[in-house]
Amino acid sequence: MTEFRQHKIISTPECIVCGETAAVHLFEKPGADSKPYSLVSCIRCRTQFLHPRPTEKEVAQFYGSDYFTKRTDRGYDNYFSPEIRAEIERVIGLNLEGLRFPRYDASLEKNKRSLDIGCAAGYFVHYLASRGWDAQGIDISEPCTLFAQKKLRLKVLNGNFLQTTYLEKFDLITMWATIEHLHHPDRVLRKIRQDLKQGGMIYISTCRSGGPFMKHAGSFWRYYNFPEHLYFFTLPSLKRLLKKNGFTPVVSFTYGSGFGKPKSTARRIADFCARHFRMGDMMVIGARRN
Repeated sequence: MTEFRQHKIISTPECIVCGETAAVHLFEKPGADSKPYSLVSCIRCRTQFLHPRPTEKEVAQFYGSDYFTKRTDRGYDNYFSPEIRAEIERVIGLNLEGLRFPRYDASLEKNKRSLDIGCAAGYFVHYLASRGWDAQGIDISEPCTLFAQKKLRLKVLNGNFLQTTYLEKFDLITMWATIEHLHHPDRVLRKIRQDLKQGGMIYISTCRSGGPFMKHAGSFWRYYNFPEHLYFFTLPSLKRLLKKNGFTPVVSFTYGSGFGKPKSTARRIADFCARHFRMGDMMVIGARRN
């Protein structure tokens, strides 16, 4: 509690990780709509989240086509371009290697099924489909799902995962940079457990709070994008959330610093430390359904 002495303690809804109802108010920051949004931190598990939280309808307005085609600190620079696709696939390959995916892939029998939640344009769905998987995806962004369906010919739905029923279970369900956007990560994890086969795997990547690069940047941290990002987990708190909802974490790592200018010596050194010394402000976790 010593690091919170200068902050006001407030009452909040139960923390989805530990059930605590007290949090400290960290700061306010304007969102893309210029409205101020408040960030709080659970006093027990240090999970950070927006409070009060905007409604799903209010947040949905930020995911129009501009979010994926215009460079801002909140969106992408033409997400549908070959250059962005190549970079995303490069990062996917590195993440899968760190998650020991090739070994898991080889252990499965034929008819392997996967679901990517928050699949955007479907690049990971395409990645697995090209490797023989029955790969599917779902996303709330209509421009993205139309691109995936018409341009890439993928099995991608436009919709809400919590409101979608799947008749067959999956061997793998992924959420790449998705969980921080969700209003109800705990409910999503419980449904994922229902939709996974016994022993199936879940892969999650998300921004990691509590690291040295986040602390250095303060409220200007590159992932404090309000109100699109609603939750900010530490590595221990995300593992705890997974365990609470029926999963056993089996592998994890961090990467990325955002420190210094791109391709600079400072960035290369910082990124090396981020990955090899678990200092990164992105984290990736693989967990098995109990």
